[in-house]
Amino acid sequence: MRNTIKSSMLRFWTDVSGATLVEYGIALLVVVVVGSATIGALATAVGNEISETTDAF
Repeated sequence: MRNTIKSSMLRFWTDVSGATLVEYGIALLVVVVVGSATIGALATAVGNEISETTDAF
């Protein structure tokens, strides 16, 4: 029984077939978060510039 559990755990820890999918998922999450923050900051900056321009007229 102990050897069965040990071999099952060893097989679980050495199986890396899903590692690539997880890595791609994490990379995609990072890109989405950084992209969203960048677009949000850019939208705020552009909105402020437009407001300043229209106030100047």
